[in-house]
Amino acid sequence: MFVGIDIGGTKTHVLAADGDDVVLDRVLPTREWQHNGLLDDERSVESLLSTFAALGDSSHSAVVIGAHGLDTRAQVRDFERALRGQHRGPIRAVNDVELLGPAAGFTEAIAVVAGTGSKIVAHAADGSMITAGGYGHLLGDPGSAAALAREGMRAVLDARDAGAEPDVLAQQLMRHFSVADVEAAANSFAEDSRLAAWASMAPMVFRAADHGSTLAEVVIDDAARELARSVANVVARGAVSSDVVCAGGVITNQPRLYDAFSRHVGALTPDLTVHLLDVPPLLELLRLRATATVRTIT
Repeated sequence: MFVGIDIGGTKTHVLAADGDDVVLDRVLPTREWQHNGLLDDERSVESLLSTFAALGDSSHSAVVIGAHGLDTRAQVRDFERALRGQHRGPIRAVNDVELLGPAAGFTEAIAVVAGTGSKIVAHAADGSMITAGGYGHLLGDPGSAAALAREGMRAVLDARDAGAEPDVLAQQLMRHFSVADVEAAANSFAEDSRLAAWASMAPMVFRAADHGSTLAEVVIDDAARELARSVANVVARGAVSSDVVCAGGVITNQPRLYDAFSRHVGALTPDLTVHLLDVPPLLELLRLRATATVRTIT
């Protein structure tokens, strides 16, 4: 039996297969099983393993976990040690972004996630991880849902300071907060800086662009350019792949962002080929015989 687990900042996808048969396909909030936000907490590990414990002979299953927050070798080691203390089958843990390359059929790839957050992950010739971004919605995460909302709000304020009348994006933000002016919208925006609160406003940026907001169009293009610049940075630091695999709720579901990102990658690093993974990585790993993938994720 194979169990694949994709742990994101907001949701966790658990997929289990016995041969070619999917016997469990479950998505649950990460906060439902994670204690104190810690992956390697004993209670967190117990709760995570319990998501598939009812399956027959699951205690010896091969488990591959891609987890948000595994950014160093030490973090991976500590998490794997905690897992092996409660599970008898083979275990492999990686950063969740590292699932994308194998899921797309590449032994190596530059993986780009732009969803609730964003991050770039690649590998050097010696197998070491090279990353860019992933610093959270308050400081960065270009192209993510929360960062797009943040930059949309900033663009509206800049336009206000330049004397422009509220455009479509500004009007949507004011309507969202039930206020009459941009300043009040900004105050409401800043009062609740939780990731989920900001991320929920990202669709407004794309709707505004679809309705002719130049501000929204620039926000999206700037986010795509910054993501592409991060890809160029990991290439300059020794990333070995010529394939870029994109996934995440925003870049998958918003062609404006994906198309702009592909264009900017082509301008900065023309030797790279950009691919879009438009299904959950775990489903693709299963299709590619995930038990073999356990050995190819490095």
